Amino acid sequence: MTSVNNISRICATCRKGGDVFMCRGCRQTFCAKHVDEHRKKLSKEVDKLAEEHELLGRNMIRDSEVQLLVSIIDTWEQESIARINLAAETARTDLQKWTDRNNIEVKIPFERITNEVRSCQQADDYTETDLKRWIQQLEEYRNKMEKLPILDMIDDEGDTENIRLIKLKENHEESKEFGSTTNNSQFTFEQSMISFQEPTLLVRERFDDVNGIATVSEDGLLATYSGPWLGHSGICGINLYSSGTHHIRFRLLEKFYDPPFFGIITASQTNMEKVLESISTNGWWNLDLPIRNGEKDHRIPKDKIIRSYDELTLTVDCERKQIFLKHHRSRRLAHLPIDIRACPFPWKILVVLHRRDDAVRIIGGTLTLTRENLISRLSQKRNV
Repeated sequence: MTSVNNISRICATCRKGGDVFMCRGCRQTFCAKHVDEHRKKLSKEVDKLAEEHELLGRNMIRDSEVQLLVSIIDTWEQESIARINLAAETARTDLQKWTDRNNIEVKIPFERITNEVRSCQQADDYTETDLKRWIQQLEEYRNKMEKLPILDMIDDEGDTENIRLIKLKENHEESKEFGSTTNNSQFTFEQSMISFQEPTLLVRERFDDVNGIATVSEDGLLATYSGPWLGHSGICGINLYSSGTHHIRFRLLEKFYDPPFFGIITASQTNMEKVLESISTNGWWNLDLPIRNGEKDHRIPKDKIIRSYDELTLTVDCERKQIFLKHHRSRRLAHLPIDIRACPFPWKILVVLHRRDDAVRIIGGTLTLTRENLISRLSQKRNV
C-alpha cells in the first residue's frame, strides 16, 4: 500500500475523502480504517487458495491407484491369454476328433473301394452295374472330402467368453449425445470388443436381487419372467451407483405385449412388492410412458416402438442426477431428471417383467472408473 496525498481521492469502501492509500494490485484507494480490512480480505483469499491447492494436491492420482490400474490391465492380459490358450486347445482337440472320424467314415472305406476297382480292372471282371456303383460311391466320397471343417471366428454378442481389447484414455468431456458441458478428467477404460459387451474386468452389471417369480441365469446376465400369465417381477442389478456416468445395454429377447420397465431405484428401498409405485422409482415402460417418482404418466403412447430383439441402453448419470434410455433401432433418446430427495444415492438399476416368457439380457455397456471406484477397489485389494 502506498500513501496518496490527493484530496480528490476517496476511499473505495466508505466513499470518504482524506488521506488514503492505494493498493498496487487492484489500484483502488482506501482510508486508514479500511486499508487493514482490504488487506485482511486479500489475506483470507490467499489462505483459501492455498487450501484449495493443498486439497487438489491430495486428490491427485496416487501411485497406489496407478498400480491398481496396472493390476487390472495385467489381470485382463492373463485372463485373455488363458482364454485364447483354452480356445486354441479346444479347437485342436476338435480337429483331431474330426480327423479320426474322417478316417473311419471316409478314408478307410475309400481305400477299400479303390482296391476293389483296381482288382476288378486287372482281372477284367466287372459289369455295368459295378461301374455305376463305383461312380456313385466315388461321388459320395468326393462330397464328403470337400466338406472340410470351418474355422469360425465367433462374433456372438451373447457369448461371454469373447476376448475384449482394452485401452486407457483421458475422459476430458462427456458424450455430446447426452448434453454434457462439464469438463471432467476421469480415467476411463474404453473397450474395443469383438462383440459389444460390458468389460468383465471391471464391475460388470448383472441381475441379482429378484422380487416376484422370475429366474436369473447365464451368470446373472439373463432375466426371465416365470410366473402366471400376468404379473410383476422386479429384478435389480448388483452394482450401486453414486458417482460417474454408466451405460448398461440390454437386449429384449421376448415380450408378449408391453415391453419391460427399465429404470432405477434407490438401493435403500426395502419394500419391493409394489416397486413401480415407490417414490424412488424412475424409468420407462415405453419411450412415451415414463414413471417419475412412482407416478405413471397416463398419456396414451404414440407408438409401442419397443419390440422383441430390440436393444436399449440405460445411462445412469450420477454427476448430473439424470438417466437416459436410448432405443438403438429408432435412435430415439428419452431423458428423466432425478429428484435426489425422493431417490437418494446410491442407485440400482431396475427391470420389471410382467408377462409370461418376457426375457431381457444384459449384453454390455461401458463403465467410468471414478475415484470412488478406485479407492473401493484399492481397499478391497488391501484386505485380501
